[in-house]
Amino acid sequence: MNKLASRLLRVALVVPLLGTVLVQIGLPMLAAEEGRIFPEVAYLVVPYSVAAILFIGCGQVALLAVWRLLSMVDGGVIFTRRALRWVDLITACAAVATVLSAGVLIHMLSFVPGGGGPTVYFLAACVAGGLAFVLLMVVMRGLLESAIADRAELDGVV
Repeated sequence: MNKLASRLLRVALVVPLLGTVLVQIGLPMLAAEEGRIFPEVAYLVVPYSVAAILFIGCGQVALLAVWRLLSMVDGGVIFTRRALRWVDLITACAAVATVLSAGVLIHMLSFVPGGGGPTVYFLAACVAGGLAFVLLMVVMRGLLESAIADRAELDGVV
């Protein structure tokens, strides 16, 4: 892989990682303020904040897994079984993030006053997008497995 492209990708990974850390720090303060403005839902500040922080954490772990895969590409060892666990980690993070966000949205629809309206569309988008990404990662994992098998076969021939 081109060194410039690798460095640019690392910068592109660091920027959102730092941004999400800042959001995780500021989120409880913002949520507490919303709880003061809307006292009828103040009891949801803590559980929804925890869900949001965990959701963001899933993204951070996935970004770190992409960083590790990029390091494997740079080292020329991407076509090994070790790479599969990083792809599995990204897939698991996406699945957990989808379940977390869908759970919050279902709770909002069921128990929160005024939780209807666009929430249904957010729920549909969340489930469709999350499921599509998880399935995409499953396909990518299959492609990586095929490439690993082909690499092993070529190594055996050569």
